[in-house]
Amino acid sequence: MRRHASILACLTLAVLGQGWALPRPEALPQTPQEDPVVFEEPQESPYVPKDPRAEEFIKVEFKPTLNTQMPLDAEFRGDDGVIRPLQEYLLPGKPTLLAIVYYRCPTMCNLVLNGMVDTLKELGLKSGEDFGVLALSFDAEETHVTAKEKKANALEMYGDPGASGWHFVVGDEPQILEVTRAANFGFKYDELDNQYAHGSGLLVLTPDGRISRFLPGLMFPRLDTQLALVEAGEGKIGSLSDKLALLCYRYDPQTGKYGLLIHRILTVACLLTVAAVAWLILGLLRAERRRSSSPKEPVSSQA
Repeated sequence: MRRHASILACLTLAVLGQGWALPRPEALPQTPQEDPVVFEEPQESPYVPKDPRAEEFIKVEFKPTLNTQMPLDAEFRGDDGVIRPLQEYLLPGKPTLLAIVYYRCPTMCNLVLNGMVDTLKELGLKSGEDFGVLALSFDAEETHVTAKEKKANALEMYGDPGASGWHFVVGDEPQILEVTRAANFGFKYDELDNQYAHGSGLLVLTPDGRISRFLPGLMFPRLDTQLALVEAGEGKIGSLSDKLALLCYRYDPQTGKYGLLIHRILTVACLLTVAAVAWLILGLLRAERRRSSSPKEPVSSQA
């Protein structure tokens, strides 16, 4: 044991004794500091010609203002060929999904309509009873015949060719502009490509034709769509769970999505806990009151 301790002490002294030979930190060679990398924005090449049409098409946007009243007196021709005011295409007392598209669009409009139909198939709501669907063409040259064909395709995809509450309409330019201006829906015709540049999304209208919610993009999450319809329906549609879900979710106008409210969930959980404890205490008090009010049985004495 003593021998092992001596060896350990010698090794320790040797290490400490060699410490003088180790270079001090300030004596260590300093590596030159590299300059921070700065990423410069790419410069436009003067040799690549600019497309003079690009800027005006980039400015096309779809940014509606919530609670804006749609022009209910503007008249449009339905897929049945009959001209009616916009008011008559809204489902009475229930919300309506409005898609502003044009029917001969080769890409984006088809994606919007397909995305809408795919989502509606997942909802626990029924068209014609809980909500209506309105597709409005912003191309004044399209006819109700094209609208009828587009509606038939959409209903076939929906899985119910006879579903009620669906309207695909066309109109003249003055009436179209009334709707697109109210919805702040921008579009620009490109003569070279024979197409329109435009935004994408769905508007959710209240029964009286005000913009309640905007669902942007080409795909529409089931939860966002269902909550938007329940809100626009002003409590007249949706299950109890849908209405309770609105206590925990809030619509963000910047993103067009519903976000979970943690503090609201905690508030609801606390209220439920307090209610449960109060119910338990009330039950215990009633049980105690019954025991105290019941007559006591006499104790029999044994001989």
